[in-house]
Amino acid sequence: MASSRLTLPRHLSPNLKIWLDWDGVFLMGPRYLRFLDAVARTGTIRAAGRRVGWSYRTCLNRIREMERVLGTRVLETTRGGRSGGGGARLTPEARRLVSVFSRWQRDVERHSRAAFQRMVRR
Repeated sequence: MASSRLTLPRHLSPNLKIWLDWDGVFLMGPRYLRFLDAVARTGTIRAAGRRVGWSYRTCLNRIREMERVLGTRVLETTRGGRSGGGGARLTPEARRLVSVFSRWQRDVERHSRAAFQRMVRR
């Protein structure tokens, strides 16, 4: 039988979930980040929702909740309806939030992987 020391790095991988609170209230996690990034890329709430697996109604509810917690708008929207022409884009505040969260997430993941590798080598 192989030593557990030798098999741990091959079978285990670290995972963690991070999120941001605003004054102790949940603001956003990784899926919110993917949603906001998808809005920035697609220009619509509906298309962004499809990318993260949320219904349009769920998207609207999550946006409203974020705006309630922050006390400011997250998206600037224009109505389109069936004839098209509508769209959405991130407010400057939301773009900054996305930037900070995504950089922080990458940094946390990088440090977590490094710490994990040090632990399994012991």
